[in-house]
Formats: sequence, structure tokens, C-alpha cells
Amino acid sequence: MAGLPLRLGPGGFRLVLALVVVGSHLTAFGLGRPAVMLFFMLSGYWVPRMYEQKYRPAVPVWLFYASRLLRVWLPFVVAFLAVFALYWLTGDPKPVLVLWGMTLLGLASTHRDVLGTAWSLDIEVQFYLMVPVIWAVLAAPLPKRALIWALCGVAGLTVLGWLLQMSFGLWSVLAYLPPFVVGTLIWLMKPQMRLGGAMASLGVFSLAGLVVLAIPHLRPFLIYHAPVPFDLDWFGMAWVLLLTPFVIWNLQQKSSALDMHFGNFSYALYITHWPVIAYLQPVLAPVGLKDKLMIVTVIAVVSVSFYLGVDRQCERLRRRLILRWSGQKLSG
Repeated sequence: MAGLPLRLGPGGFRLVLALVVVGSHLTAFGLGRPAVMLFFMLSGYWVPRMYEQKYRPAVPVWLFYASRLLRVWLPFVVAFLAVFALYWLTGDPKPVLVLWGMTLLGLASTHRDVLGTAWSLDIEVQFYLMVPVIWAVLAAPLPKRALIWALCGVAGLTVLGWLLQMSFGLWSVLAYLPPFVVGTLIWLMKPQMRLGGAMASLGVFSLAGLVVLAIPHLRPFLIYHAPVPFDLDWFGMAWVLLLTPFVIWNLQQKSSALDMHFGNFSYALYITHWPVIAYLQPVLAPVGLKDKLMIVTVIAVVSVSFYLGVDRQCERLRRRLILRWSGQKLSG
């Protein structure tokens, strides 16, 4: 069992999470939302790290914002327009107002999403906007008591975020601060984790999942067959905290060129897989095992093509723009 994690770099882990999301959309297993919570935790680590090491010492904060926003938005808007056009070409046009979803910010609240997964991109971009503030608060040389008060503040903001979401339908990063902040603390505190601790946390995480499956009242959190007792994302955020030692260990692993491609490809897979499923499932219904295998094959072809033909080209454009705007101080 130890052999697989030894080969699982940070990019490979992100690809596994994207595959879990795909699997959750093709089956009754509800592992997709916990996987998204882990994506948030990883962003909480990588984005403040990039801000501190690369952007903050060299360029104004607006360049950090421009770089991170373009990384997410350029491939997103291409996929968004392609799927919007597909609906029109196939005789199922979406209202023109849906195009407001291309702004990305606020999309989780308006639900003008033709990709099916872009709600989390909205939350992600909101986190980018908060990074300089979060970094300034958590990176300051605070005494333990002040740090505790800061974390209490995070808890209070999280409660506020859920009140806004449940009472007014306003989806914000505030509701999802815990996984982001855990990721940021991993970067700032730089804890070390051995393989044994990582495997132990993976075991505890898996055992907790089995316990949830064994309790009928809680089973809907992992298998969609009945209403959940409370919000699915509350469960997801709490459950993935058990995996924190594994995340710490995984982030310590060196990333090869191939592993970096895995990590970058995970984004292309994440934003392209649902339109394929949404389009093919009604055509093939009822969907059997062979049909699902065909859908997976189409997803693979579409996502790889999108990665090579769109995502990598958008990334080259972003790097050129950031290089020009930064006066050659940054490469992207």
C-alpha cells in the first residue's frame, strides 16, 4: 500500500481529486464535495506560498491578482462559451443572461453556470482576493493568544458566511475559510510529516468514512439516496481535516515535470467533464456500465484536447502578459 503514495506527487494528488469529482458525477457515491474541500486546502497552501515567495517581494499586489485571476479565468471562459454555443447548436439554448456567468465572480450565487463545477472557481477566486490580508494576519509574529483570537475570528467569519448563504443565497469564500486557512497554516508553520503519519491519517480518514456508511442516518453524506441531515459541505470540511497529515506529507514530495502536468491537467478535467456527462446521459438513458465507460472515454478525449489546445495556450498567453506588465520581473 505504501508504494502508491511514494509515487503520488502534489500534481498527481490534484489529478486524483479531479478524478474523484468525475466519479461522483457518474455514480451515487458523494465524494466530490469532500474532494473540492481538499482542493481548497491545497489552494490555501500554494497561493499564499506563491504570493510570499514570488509576487510580494517583486511587484504590486494588482499583478498578483491579475496573474491568479487570468490563470483561472482564461480557460474557464473558453470552456464556458464553447458549452454555451453547444447548447444553442443542439436546439437547447440557454438564456442570454447566462452569459453573465462569464464574469465568474458571483457565479456561485447566481447559478449561471453551464459547466456545472464553476461554483467552486468563484469561491477560489474570492480567496485569491483575500490572500494578502490573510497572509498579513497569519504571517505576523503574533503571540499564541493573538493567534488563537485570529482563528476565533476565522470561525466567526465562517459562521457569517453560512448565514449569508443560507439566509440570502450569497455564496462567499467566508463559508469555506477553514480548509483554505488550514492550507495557509501548513505553509506558514511548515510542519514535517513522515510516511507513517500520512498513512495513519489516511487510515483514520477511511475508517471514519466506513463508520459514516455504517450509520443509516449519516450514509447519505457518502451515497446519494436520501436528504442529508445537515449541509453536505459541513461534513466535507470536517471529514477532510482528518486527512491533513497526509496532505502535509504529500506537499513535501518533489514534483517532476510529469507531475506538474498532472496538476495542471486536473483543472482542464475539472471544468470540462460535467458538460460531457450532462449532454450524453440523457441521450444514452438508461445509462449502463458500457455507457459510462463510453462517457469516460469521451471525457478523456475532450479534457486532454482541451488541456493541450486551450489550457496550455491560455497559460502561455498569461505568462507573456505578466512578463510584459511586470517589466520582466516575473515570468508568470
